[in-house]
Formats: sequence, structure tokens, C-alpha cells
Amino acid sequence: MDIERLSSELAKHVARSRALAAHAVTDRNTHARTGCTALLCPVRALDIRSCDLRDPDSFCANWIGSHRFAFASWLKPRPRRAMELYCRNGAMGPILKEAFEEAPVLSGAGFENLLASFGTHLFSIKVSPPRSDAAFHWRSDISAGQGISVWRTRYSAGWSYSSESLDDDLVMAFLTAGAADMTVGTRSARRTPSTIALAPLSMLRRHQMEAVDGSYANVMLRFDAKVVAGVLKAMFGHAALTKLDLMPTIDLSTYTGKTLLQLSRTIVSGMHGQQLQSFSPKAMALLTEAALRLVFENVPHRFIDKLDRGPNDVAPRHIHRAIEYMRANLHRPLTMLDIAEAVGISDRYLQLGFRRFRDTTPAMYLRQIRLEAVHAELLRPENRLPIHEVALKWGFTHMGRFAAQYRAAFGASPSDTVKRALGSY
Repeated sequence: MDIERLSSELAKHVARSRALAAHAVTDRNTHARTGCTALLCPVRALDIRSCDLRDPDSFCANWIGSHRFAFASWLKPRPRRAMELYCRNGAMGPILKEAFEEAPVLSGAGFENLLASFGTHLFSIKVSPPRSDAAFHWRSDISAGQGISVWRTRYSAGWSYSSESLDDDLVMAFLTAGAADMTVGTRSARRTPSTIALAPLSMLRRHQMEAVDGSYANVMLRFDAKVVAGVLKAMFGHAALTKLDLMPTIDLSTYTGKTLLQLSRTIVSGMHGQQLQSFSPKAMALLTEAALRLVFENVPHRFIDKLDRGPNDVAPRHIHRAIEYMRANLHRPLTMLDIAEAVGISDRYLQLGFRRFRDTTPAMYLRQIRLEAVHAELLRPENRLPIHEVALKWGFTHMGRFAAQYRAAFGASPSDTVKRALGSY
């Protein structure tokens, strides 16, 4: 399997056949949402066609389990044996659970010390502190990346706040202990560990936390306004987050809830300690985009009906320009959003346009021209780079998958091509 596949498979499954990454996408049929791509470290190939994305547990287990080598860099020093045991667990094993559920790093007593621990990450809020500051104990940490931050908090008593932020960030939060009541715009909702909370930060009027048996624990993903606006623009034109009127809670027992939980666990694990964020910011960007798409495609809001409208302005010239852009930027870790934005259409229309005028997907087309670039370089007699370095240069990291794709495309192995170029075959 390649690591070119995570985000576009997710995008395809949760964003109606839109790839998020730059390599192969394969549909089993026109209605099945399967087979996508992703970019990791910084352009890798992740084939998860064997995963049933209707089963989020299976998806995450197979995704991580099938690509032990790819995640070795940020799973170290955990032994391979632990990873193999995780794969056989089927559901979310201890590796992904670790960062999502372990205790936050910082700890202390006193409400003012808690607020100080948030540092510059704390948005503008009006607070109602806990009744007894002396008896208030807390744990917290924040992992911040490009376009997203993860907040893990635990409190011994409840307190409340209202947001005074003007930012159109989107917060998505998971309770593992305790409960909360919140008001988002004109909607009120009860939070429990069986729900996911969603709220534009500028519309969070009230959030009253309640410690149950002396414990409140929360994991919050905060998506930056710029990233949210970019995804909304690609999906709906110029829809503003505050105009969507999103449903403020998602039931974790639903398909959307289960999938968001598994995807969020992956993001939190990647952000924790900056493992994936440091090794592959592009991967984290794609995961972030996939999560937002899943929300905007499946959570009820005012503009969701627009997703069912067909393209009325995509034309062959757009696809021609997309191909030109791909060829001119093969050296970059391209996403489908990058290509669509350069052409001036949405990535949904880009997908549909390639299917209509090229009978393929843009991700598959991009993979093919990357293979052609590898082929051309290996054919050069003056080339001195090993095969695996040439493959890496053009975005392939799983050598087994690369070799199979190369042979399928050119009828010969990469090593045969090198021998032919050197005149020894």
C-alpha cells in the first residue's frame, strides 16, 4: 500500500468523490465511496482500498496497521511489536488512544493559574470561575499547528465562560468525563461523553462545564478561521461559517459521529508532541481538511443542499489548465484544492470534470504523470540516483506499491528500465 491515499479516500467517502491528495483514487463503483489518496511526509502514498470506510474502526485500524513503516518515524521508540498488536486489535488500539485519553502534561491548582497556562492561545472570553478556587485542580496542554490546535483539559470542578472572540474559528470538542450546557447562537444543547460539540467560536454564547464525581475532561480541536473559510469556499462558494447555522451536537453512535471520532483521534495523536505535525505538516493539513469536509457534508446546516447540484460551468479548458498546472508543479506536494484553486473552479467540479472529459480522477491522472516523470529520469543514462531516491523525489515512498504501479504503467520494472538505460539489458 502507498501513503498517497488517506485524504482523498476520506474526501471521496465523506466529501462525495473529491480527492484531497495527489495520487491514485479508485472507485469500486460510482456509488461506493472508496479508494482515496493522501500526502504524508510530505508527499506519500496511502492505499486504503481494502478498508471499509463505512466501518470507522476498521478504517483506522487498517490505515495505521497497513503502513507501519510510514509511521515508524513518529511512533518511535514504540516497538514494532506494539504496532502489530495494535493492528490486530481491530478498533482504536492503545497507540491512537494514548494521546486522546492520556492526562494532559501541565497541572496545577487555582483558576488563575489555569488561565495563565493557556498563554497566548486563550481567546477572548468572559469567565465565571469555580466556586472554590482553593479546591480547584486542573491539567491542560495545547498543541498548535498550522491551521489547527488541540486543547486537552481536565478540571476537578465546573466553571463557565462565554466567548467574546470575533474570529470565525470552528471548535469541535469531545467529553471523556463530566457534562456541559452550551448555547451557540440561538441554539442550546447538552454535552455528554456520547456527543461531539460543534460551535463557531464567535457564536459560543455560553459554555457551562459540570464536573461529575469531581472530574471534567475534554479534548477540543480548534480549526483556524482561514482554513475553515478555504474549505467552505471550495464547497459552497463564499458561504460564511456563521451563516451555516450548524447543528451544535453530533451523536457519537451515528456514522458521522464515529468517523469524526476516529479521525479526530488520529489528528490528536499526530499533533501530540508534534510528531506528525513536525514530520509532515502537509499530512496534518490534509487530515484537517478531511475533518472539516466530513462536518460540512454530513452535519445539517443551511447550505448542505448545494452539495447535490451538478456542475454547470466546468469545461474542457479547465481540465486542460489543471493538467498544465500539474505538470508545472510536479515537484510540489499538490493537493486537489491547490489545483482547483489555480484553475478557478471548486475541487468538486475538478473531480467531475476529469471524470467527464478524461474518464479518470485528477488524483489518478497526477499519479500517472508522476510515474512518467520517474520513468523519464530512470531512462537517462546520466542518472546516478538509486531507484528509491528517484521514486521519493516524485512522491512515491512505498517501494512495493510503486514497483507494481510502475510495471502496470510501462510493462517493465524500474530496475529493468535502469538496465536498459545503461545498455546492459
